[in-house]
Amino acid sequence: MQSSGVIAASVIDGVLSTIDSRGMDRQTIAARVGISDDALLKAQHFLPLTTFTSILEIAAEEKSDPLLALSLGKVFKFDGLGTVARVFHAAPTLGEGIEKFVRYFPAVQSNTNSALGVENGLARFSYSIKDTTIRHRVQDAVFTEMVFCSMLEATIGDGWRPSCIDFEHLPGEHLATYQSHFACPVRFGRRENAIFFSARHLDRPLDKHDFRLQARLETELADLIDGKDARLDLITSIKAWITAALCRSASIDIEDAAHDFGMSLRSFQRKLSELGVNYADVRNSVRMQIARGMLASTSLQIPVISQYLGYSEPSAFCRSFKHLTGDTPVGYRQRCVI
Repeated sequence: MQSSGVIAASVIDGVLSTIDSRGMDRQTIAARVGISDDALLKAQHFLPLTTFTSILEIAAEEKSDPLLALSLGKVFKFDGLGTVARVFHAAPTLGEGIEKFVRYFPAVQSNTNSALGVENGLARFSYSIKDTTIRHRVQDAVFTEMVFCSMLEATIGDGWRPSCIDFEHLPGEHLATYQSHFACPVRFGRRENAIFFSARHLDRPLDKHDFRLQARLETELADLIDGKDARLDLITSIKAWITAALCRSASIDIEDAAHDFGMSLRSFQRKLSELGVNYADVRNSVRMQIARGMLASTSLQIPVISQYLGYSEPSAFCRSFKHLTGDTPVGYRQRCVI
């Protein structure tokens, strides 16, 4: 069975705040991924990684900007990554800072590979999500590379540019925009996302290095990685998968879920049975959670909500909502407003 990744809830909160600052509708985007309740967001230490990637994809869709992540990543603060950013700053040199960042990155985001290598005078800082249940990750890759580039520019100095950028995805119609934005060669369809820069910069001293702080932060991060909070059970993973599929108007049939989790349909059903649930109930639970958020937090019309949730027609959605919640969509929305 494939393992589903998680990400620190504080990072999701920071990205939603960045989206809000860019004039987009934070509430609608959050509702579409099932986290319209800010109290719920702040109460969780970790959320599914697919929630994060879906937020970025939805924001690009809402803005009708397939390269929105370039601007979001540029304004998002590296320090928004929390303790793992602090351990980077506490290191004596840029090279050691990146090494510490890579070592403890799983404390912020799991099921992800990040590495620093050096070859032929070039440093290679790579990043790649390994969660196979996450199909759409272009915005995440662009966002992350921009955050890392901004961090490197702030450390090395204004005017710094990478020697080369690699992306796993293809450029589509936007090759010229990528090349203009990064002002360096950009390669696509690569094995991993990566930033290349001169290895001589790795010896650059960091202004805020603090050995005692570094040791304390490393202990905290190691404990986080060893803890159980940064793991998703199967049911939560499936709910996250369904949410992400709805975001991209993809199939939420059980056969597709089983495939993405690396299981046969029979094994998938048997595993759910062992947990005392069936797939239809899990799917309905996700639909109702998102529906409640959309009805309470947005002004979207019921036919729009119905279509988003994959119902054949609004009447089917209304019947399902009434059956599962005991209330009508209109009645629920009115009570939330009151």
